[in-house]
Amino acid sequence: MNRSRITFTLNELVYVLNSAADRHLRAKFDLTYSQFLFLVTLMGQNTPTPSFLAECLGVSRAAVSQRLPWFQDRGLVEVSRVTGNGKNLSLELTRKGAELATQSADFLEKEFRALFYNTASVDFDELDETLNRIKQQLIGNREIRNAA
Repeated sequence: MNRSRITFTLNELVYVLNSAADRHLRAKFDLTYSQFLFLVTLMGQNTPTPSFLAECLGVSRAAVSQRLPWFQDRGLVEVSRVTGNGKNLSLELTRKGAELATQSADFLEKEFRALFYNTASVDFDELDETLNRIKQQLIGNREIRNAA
């Protein structure tokens, strides 16, 4: 396996980044990377149901439901009933939760970019654009395959 395999490289890179992010978040915010993902994913949604949030996170609805008390006890997430449907819940970050999500996301980005501060070898804006184009192409291809 002497050939370049971008899928392996990307998976290894994601593993290394996620592990480092977990260490930094625990040290600075007493937050795991998994908890961070929960917050920032919720932040990007408009009062989702636990089922929709679970789909976004790639976990079961039960996994989201089991974690909610932790976030509620810390005043980070509010849970309410969906208007007109008493069975469904909606989730929303509190002001404290939104601040934690924003501060921790900004912190991680700053820490990552600081690793390459004096290096001109990586253009992060260009890399971000390229990765987003790849992601959109993969999503588009998946949708085409699902329709067939």
